[in-house]
Amino acid sequence: MITVYHGFIDFTRSLRFRLTIWNTLVVLVTCVIALIAVREGLRFYLLVETDAVLDDEVKEILLTVEKFYPDQEQVIAALRRKDEAHQDRYWHIRWLDADGETTIWASSLAPNEPLATFLGTNNGHSVWSSERHRSIERQLDRPNLPAYKIRVGTLMQFIEEDVGRLTRILAPVGLAILLIAPLGGLLLAERAIEPLQRLIRTTERLRPSHLEERLGLRGVGDELDQLAGKINTFLDEIADHLRKNREFVANAAHDLRSPLAAIQSSVQVALQNPRTVEEHEELLFQIEEEVTHLSQLVNQLLQLAETEATAAEIPLEPVRLAEILQRAIEMFEPVAEEAGIQLKFQPANEVMVQGQPRQLRQVLTNLVDNAIKFTHRDGIVTLGLEADPKSGMGILTVKDTGIGIPPEAVDRIFDRFYQVERSRQRFGTNRGNGLGLSICKSIIHSQGGTITVSSQPGQGTTFVIRLPLSIPL
Repeated sequence: MITVYHGFIDFTRSLRFRLTIWNTLVVLVTCVIALIAVREGLRFYLLVETDAVLDDEVKEILLTVEKFYPDQEQVIAALRRKDEAHQDRYWHIRWLDADGETTIWASSLAPNEPLATFLGTNNGHSVWSSERHRSIERQLDRPNLPAYKIRVGTLMQFIEEDVGRLTRILAPVGLAILLIAPLGGLLLAERAIEPLQRLIRTTERLRPSHLEERLGLRGVGDELDQLAGKINTFLDEIADHLRKNREFVANAAHDLRSPLAAIQSSVQVALQNPRTVEEHEELLFQIEEEVTHLSQLVNQLLQLAETEATAAEIPLEPVRLAEILQRAIEMFEPVAEEAGIQLKFQPANEVMVQGQPRQLRQVLTNLVDNAIKFTHRDGIVTLGLEADPKSGMGILTVKDTGIGIPPEAVDRIFDRFYQVERSRQRFGTNRGNGLGLSICKSIIHSQGGTITVSSQPGQGTTFVIRLPLSIPL
């Protein structure tokens, strides 16, 4: 019993139940309105037809009055004949004087109660009504003739009887709709919910470690297909994110393990055998180098995590890119001069972008450092700056004439822990960990910009940064 109760409660909370209720209500309300409209439409039609027939009789009687005037006896005789011809219809005729109050002649079925309700004038005739009767009145409008008024009417009972018969016919129809509407609503709800149920069953099978399955598309292009497509795209992004995270953890563990192993090995060597002061100093220098590299790696990991976690919270402000480039040149000029590399800056008009100055300086520092590091003596590193009014972006470029990047590595250059040096002979002696460019990309994206790279092996590499202009040109 409890299971049945909880099952019923779950059903009443379901989308299927709500759709059934709404479909049923819409059908019932629509049908009730339609039935009422048919019923009242019939009443209106009967009234219009009755008025038209009565008006024709009034016109005919006026012609009779006009024909036999001033002989009232002949007029009354003609009215009696017409009254007798319409006895079965319960029509009544009243001949009124010009004042509209004095009755000259009235048929036997003419009502005694006053027709107090005046419904208006239409096409020259007036419409009068009481609780039980409806009449049409016209006035004789001929020169040299009294302005007699003729009123012809009938019982409203006949109209109400016709409307009542239609109501008795529509009542079973309404009852049938009342019974069928919930079943039809449930059927429509089931058909509407079926694609969603398939989506639910598919998503229930998904697991963080098993995201290969995708939601099926029916190919009709409706909202459910669009929803399935969006979910599939989201699943692709999640799967890619999880893959990158697994690679990130594996690479981080590898890069952390190497210096830790070197430190451990150095300490073990120092403890196992007696050594001179100079040998101990050498071991300590090696340990210090590994610790420095380890500290740098940990700091970069923390910075990368912080940049991605607080991307939406970083306050952006107008930044003069020319000042940042000038500071980078002043910082790296001694390094470039010592390496025999020419550091150039292509001047441009003032370019202001929305960004975070400290982080942008870090990005530029990293790019210029890499450019100098992988450029031969007598090479050139060029910093460029321009504004693109059409796209509303400021464009910063760092171009070198160095050794370049292999084509197979260009697409992965911004991946975490990816190092080109691992797939080719290392150029230079500086030690890296493959996080610098990942941090650069994360910073630029957090500020609404993009960073791209193009390279030709042996000819050089160009990094292009685009950031939204602070003041659109």
